[in-house]
Amino acid sequence: MLLLLPRQQHVLEALNACIAACEIQTVEGLDYPDTKRSVRLSRDCADLCRLAAAFVLRRAEHTQHILRECAELCRLCADESTQFSYETFRKCTDTCRRAEDACRTAFVRSAQLV
Repeated sequence: MLLLLPRQQHVLEALNACIAACEIQTVEGLDYPDTKRSVRLSRDCADLCRLAAAFVLRRAEHTQHILRECAELCRLCADESTQFSYETFRKCTDTCRRAEDACRTAFVRSAQLV
């Protein structure tokens, strides 16, 4: 059984929540013609969060680089999603902000340990 540090578990939980919210936004956003960019960003965000979670789980050598990019994309996705008042988009904004924070915090901590 893989033992995770509390910060690793925190990042994984934030990433998984973000993946779910972004996937839901991607599907529901297709119903609204004005959300095209947001739908694209949420799909990209979900994909990158999936990759980041895999890197965290296997303690990959370049995890800090992936987390930095993931934090940036989560920020962009959240910023774009805030433009819309749909419940799904508000949920995506919140989870993307939490994932961004978790990735940035994990990145700062892992960079300090090197």
